[in-house]
Amino acid sequence: MDKKKFLTLTTTGFALFAMFFGAGNLVIPPYIGLKMGAASGAAFVGFFLSGIFIPFLAVLMVSSVGTTFSDLGKRFPAPFVNSLVVLTIVVFGPIVCVPRSGSTTYEVAIEPFFPMIGKIAFGAIFFAITLFLALSRSKLVDIIGRWLTPILFLSLIVLIVEGTMNAPKGLTDNGVGFKEAFTFGFSTGYLTLDVLSGVIFSGLIISSIIQKGYSSERQKREITILSGIIAAGCLIFIYGGLLYLGATSDVVAGENVKYIDILKHIAHNGLGSYGAVIISVAVAFACLTTAVAIVSAMGAIFETLSHGRIPYRWGVWACCIVSFVLSIQSVDEIIHYAGYILDFVYPITIALTLFMLLFGKRVKAKAPYIIGVSFTAVFSAIFVIGNLVGSETLKSIQMSLPLAQYHIEWLLPAFAVFGITYLVKSEKRKVIND
Repeated sequence: MDKKKFLTLTTTGFALFAMFFGAGNLVIPPYIGLKMGAASGAAFVGFFLSGIFIPFLAVLMVSSVGTTFSDLGKRFPAPFVNSLVVLTIVVFGPIVCVPRSGSTTYEVAIEPFFPMIGKIAFGAIFFAITLFLALSRSKLVDIIGRWLTPILFLSLIVLIVEGTMNAPKGLTDNGVGFKEAFTFGFSTGYLTLDVLSGVIFSGLIISSIIQKGYSSERQKREITILSGIIAAGCLIFIYGGLLYLGATSDVVAGENVKYIDILKHIAHNGLGSYGAVIISVAVAFACLTTAVAIVSAMGAIFETLSHGRIPYRWGVWACCIVSFVLSIQSVDEIIHYAGYILDFVYPITIALTLFMLLFGKRVKAKAPYIIGVSFTAVFSAIFVIGNLVGSETLKSIQMSLPLAQYHIEWLLPAFAVFGITYLVKSEKRKVIND
């Protein structure tokens, strides 16, 4: 392997890792470990599937259809795919992930050391830095991959190694079985938002690969896969370490335990007074890299969809302003309302990813994709509304469906609708030809 290719792979792989690894990725694994105890291994398998494997499939899905998420327009009507793209980036960006990044940075890295700095004042500083870096558009992947990620990764390694060596206790049997632990890990992995990260960040990654001279389909796919493996390896190590630290911590796993408090406690136990500093650096860089990447992606998407009528900088400014306002809430408040939103958006994105990867080269008709994804959206919306209003009837129906315990009760019905639509279209085509 030549030097240029090696540098491209490592830079792109580390950039992808940093883009994926944001606020939720840092605070959620210790929470899973704390809750699952000795069953954390099974929980990690579930978390790996929803938090690493499926997001990587989302990157591959976008790579297979073009350069960006909006290239799905080749398989869907433009208004349909544009609405889907806007829904995804708005939910993923200024509604949930970017404000969560700002709020997490404040609660972990700023408030304990500088309580005199208010959350609003810090938010203004955080999003000003995010804005500045996001406007450095052409150098974004290199800035994240070469400079910000190494600081983030080293901070996390120090925390995990020292925390493991100074773990206050061994794994505790919380009375959780394999199936329950796997289900908890899989469903909690939704909160990382990484399936949405995959479809949104893939455009930045693939564009960077092309700019470095790897423009053929074979080259693009090879670099994407190898970079994804590097990113996945980093995520497996970091997630596994953080989950283990949560499982061996002496925090009392009560109902009201906060995500942030678990992380703070682990850092203090493992590194003493230095722990707070290490975790602050890790949080700051994890949140900043993700926020910058999302803001940049939103600017690029709105510029593309509007054919330049909405300049890149306008989208970047809008994302930063809305995120700043919402970041005033606590991390737990943001995670709470995010759960309902993700229960609607995640099934749509996962269904689309699986349809395109499994059938994209064989099924050319548009109808199965459109009807399959539309059905998934309506199906998910009904149960989200049911949960919001507290409908016991809808809850009972939902939990009676296959795979409901894994929060993917929509999966089999969605594939059934896709298959039926395909067969109906095929039969109609045969009748016309006859």
